[in-house]
Amino acid sequence: MTPSPILYLHEYEHVPEDVLLYKDDEHLAPWCAESSSLPERAGSAIPLAPVLPPLLCIGIGTYKTRADGELYLCVLIDPDTRQVFSWSMGVYRSAELAGRALERLFAMYDQRVSDTGCPLVIRSSRNAVYGRLYRDVLARFPVRGEMTEKGTRGGVMAVSTFFSRLMIRKGGYQFSDWQDAVNWLSRYLTAEYPDLLR
Repeated sequence: MTPSPILYLHEYEHVPEDVLLYKDDEHLAPWCAESSSLPERAGSAIPLAPVLPPLLCIGIGTYKTRADGELYLCVLIDPDTRQVFSWSMGVYRSAELAGRALERLFAMYDQRVSDTGCPLVIRSSRNAVYGRLYRDVLARFPVRGEMTEKGTRGGVMAVSTFFSRLMIRKGGYQFSDWQDAVNWLSRYLTAEYPDLLR
């Protein structure tokens, strides 16, 4: 069974005490496709590939809400096809979101390695969130971490493109609270990549 895309605060291993004091995410529920129709999408949806590619790029986007503060979306994207292979969300920005996205990825792919037979490479930017804790998270999975080279641009361009397209689709819509953001982002992802529902 694929784990929930939401990483709740009580599931994080490393959360500052002050975050636990002023954030309460227990009321959040994963969006259920059966309870709502998917939004219309121009063009055809992208089917999930039968095997993992040798490389996925990772990125974490930030979404503000009027009532609850920020929600974070972590995605794993094939840089060649721009296909999202897995995602997770949480109310605290941490490398542990990558762990939930990887749990979901390997639940969908039955712990298989990439189509080359080598460990899957997860490429990230040099953002501070991809530090020691991130490396510890990656060590729990059959993957190899890789960062973009210092001074280069475009190493994780697929991630930037994904988040730009998502913001264009969102337009001027403002999320009222975390649940609204979870529902909207989930609908967007499952409309674009319906096989992520499995």
